Amino acid sequence: MQKRYISETSSFAKSFRCDHLNILIVCRGPIRMEAMEVFESLGAGYGILLSEKDSVTYPHTLAPELRLLTDPNRVHRIPDYTGANREERQERIGDIIDICNTYNYSHIFAGYGFMAEDADFVEAIENAGIGFIGPRSNVHRFAGAKDQAKKLSRKIGVTVTPGLDNITSVALIEKVGGRSGLEKLTKEHGFTVDSSLDDEDYAETILYESYKKGVSLISVEDLQNAAKKEVASILKENPGKRIRLKYIGGGGGKGQRIVTGPDQVPDAVMEVLSESKALGPLDNKNFLIEMNIESTRHNEIQLIGNGSWAIALGGRDCSLQMHEQKLVEISITDELFAEEIDKAKKEGSEKIAARLEKDRTTLKEMEDQAERFAEAVGLNSASTFECIVSDESHYFMEMNTRIQVEHRVTEMAYSLRFRNPENKDESFDVESLVECMVLCSAHADKLPRPERVLRHSAGGEIRLNAMNDALAPHAGSLIESWTPPVEHEIRDDQGIGIRNPDTNSFIHYHLAGAYDSNIALIVTYADSRKAMLARLADILRQMEIRGNELSTNKEFHYGILNFLLGMHPMLKPDTRFTVPYLSLVGTLAGEMEGVDIDYAFKKLSGSLEAEEAQVLSEKHTLIVRPLKMLFDNPHVMNGWIFRNRDVTFRFEGDKIAWLQNPVFVLKDLYDYVRLEGREAPPSQKIWDHDETLLDTAVQFYEDLARYTGKDARSNFAELDQLIRNGSGLPDMDKDLFERCKAAHIAWQAGLALLGIPFSLGKKVGCLDFHHDDDLKVIFPDKFNDPDYQKTSIRNLAPPPVASADLIVAASGGMFYSRETPTSDPYVGPGDHFDAGQPLYIIEVMKMFNKVMAEFSGTITECLVPDDGVVVKKGQPIFRVKPDEERKIETPEEAEKRRKEYTDSLLAEL
Repeated sequence: MQKRYISETSSFAKSFRCDHLNILIVCRGPIRMEAMEVFESLGAGYGILLSEKDSVTYPHTLAPELRLLTDPNRVHRIPDYTGANREERQERIGDIIDICNTYNYSHIFAGYGFMAEDADFVEAIENAGIGFIGPRSNVHRFAGAKDQAKKLSRKIGVTVTPGLDNITSVALIEKVGGRSGLEKLTKEHGFTVDSSLDDEDYAETILYESYKKGVSLISVEDLQNAAKKEVASILKENPGKRIRLKYIGGGGGKGQRIVTGPDQVPDAVMEVLSESKALGPLDNKNFLIEMNIESTRHNEIQLIGNGSWAIALGGRDCSLQMHEQKLVEISITDELFAEEIDKAKKEGSEKIAARLEKDRTTLKEMEDQAERFAEAVGLNSASTFECIVSDESHYFMEMNTRIQVEHRVTEMAYSLRFRNPENKDESFDVESLVECMVLCSAHADKLPRPERVLRHSAGGEIRLNAMNDALAPHAGSLIESWTPPVEHEIRDDQGIGIRNPDTNSFIHYHLAGAYDSNIALIVTYADSRKAMLARLADILRQMEIRGNELSTNKEFHYGILNFLLGMHPMLKPDTRFTVPYLSLVGTLAGEMEGVDIDYAFKKLSGSLEAEEAQVLSEKHTLIVRPLKMLFDNPHVMNGWIFRNRDVTFRFEGDKIAWLQNPVFVLKDLYDYVRLEGREAPPSQKIWDHDETLLDTAVQFYEDLARYTGKDARSNFAELDQLIRNGSGLPDMDKDLFERCKAAHIAWQAGLALLGIPFSLGKKVGCLDFHHDDDLKVIFPDKFNDPDYQKTSIRNLAPPPVASADLIVAASGGMFYSRETPTSDPYVGPGDHFDAGQPLYIIEVMKMFNKVMAEFSGTITECLVPDDGVVVKKGQPIFRVKPDEERKIETPEEAEKRRKEYTDSLLAEL
């Protein structure tokens, strides 16, 4: 394999060779594997850290990247990648520097997560004379800390969200009683503070001095009290609004909470600081208190710089997210908007074109502000300028001073061309942002400002996570098989897919949940947004990932991508959309549970004459198998409904009107649920006799089209009417027509069952979802109601069935009986609890989930006596005595209910 820059004939390109570097990779996840591949391509040496949780703590969790690393001297074992508190972090930083000195690593690459944005970490590396592949420490201090970034933004004219960015200073002033108290602290501890500063800046300087000297000045309780007052004041002036509390460091949705009233603030502050690992006495506990701007989209601008220049590489729309965790990321570029605007105008959609023009202008403004901000802080690597967008307004949220998880989306859209300033005919292109970070670190001074070059009009990524259908983390499963990537699929899977070199078999991997829920990043590209979404959906359609108790969000992604394709490729769901969307799918799941497809087919057959029933019986598996697969998952079902809405069917009153021939709809369904004819076990494809039937039916209608002059697939209502009620077709004798009529009736027999999913869609509200001229999603109010959301989403991950006197674990994870180590347990033996009261906490993949009581009762026995114990979904947690007798449905009652509901659907058809 040729190494980049080393084998170049151009002396200009060759001057950027990187084979002199030896890089220690201190991150994990997909970015670690990607970095290894990039460094290998550059001819650079590298090694990795390996934590106990990635090796020995759980079975089958050995870091899959090790399958490519055969030199044990390049693998450095540590307890964990970071520490639980300030002292442990400092110890880990020392360990990393010692490893670099012992093994002659010239540089460190931190990727994303852990300490990638820790200014103290980067400064320690710099002081040790080691290179850092990422922004320098002063960039982290001025841009990465959210409070400092907002102050700088206001100075240089970057629009920011309104709010408070110095709650620690406010709390300190309140605690010591004003300026005199601050000056007393300065004198008492020997701090150096400029006396000309105003009170808040004076207090902030004292706090930074205290961190350096190891002096603790404010407690969590001080912050809770101060924040409660500030939130009360903001809400008094802005009744009905919501307030976001957001820690100044970190990202990925962690360390954030939204409150609607002052009483919620103390718990929210504790959760923000706990999740950010900032509860230590010497940790910087500052967090932002911001007005939560409702109905916003999350857009971000990719930046790269060398310290003297900075360039924006378009944006990414990351609005589809849950619990502040991004799920789907798609590129937004000037070129894409230009193409989509032109397309909308040609289709006569002038209002949509006008909306896209405004979005194009907003993107340009965000890119301009991002470059201005990056140059102001001297950005010398990759970073992301994150914004929230509301209509035509946009607000800077924060700068992520690291490479982002979704950076590949930008790589699909643009490459960077570096041109020789002394010879414009000499240049080289860089398609990898990680590679560009290496160049910025190793050759910053001589690296010229690049040109951005369009690669593809659209790029996109989905995060394949260990989650259940309600998008709650799901730990503890084992991946036992996974099909290889298909054409156009870029799969960053941490190396999980690397096969056994001797047997070519898949190596089992345990998703223990020690770090986060991400399994892989699935990336693709195309020449339009619509083509990209369709390609991404098809990649997921073909992907098969199986295992013991395995649950992923693959079906969610498959469903929502088809939803977007069915609505509009440029649709603009906001950051709150996923919950109403899940509420819709949960409502659908509740209705689906009541349908018995086998019974429906049997009931339909029983209503026919003997000869007709015989014809239908031959199509039993042809019709029933794909429908039952569709009914296996509500996300897949929802995608099918939106994909077909107003394309293959519509409703005229309460009746389905087929816009396309149901035979072709059935053929599409086989493809959609991955049952098409292919090399696969019989259980995973259409059966031979069914395929013969389906192919014959399709051929019949294609032959018939020659007589009608109509497309075989479309104009079905007209064709059906012509054959059933007509006396003949042009150029067809009467005998042939009668035979065709009989064949048509026979081929259509039973296909009315294909309408059941669409009837369910109408019943639950799928057909009430639409978009306005601004491409915003409009849907019924009930899907925004918190109580309805809770009830409906519950259908997507129903709790395990338990006897009436047991409360069982809602999911697998780490069990905690109390809020903090010093708190009392939520409940104990003899305690009475009410419905909605917290009972315990399950930590799943670094997310702490309070589990609330679903009914009232009394605890009679605690079945998990210790905290920090890993429990499995369905494991008994408490033995209880309910206040009221709980009725549990018997299998016979469930069967009767499902038959009655199916009868009602058949009556509508």
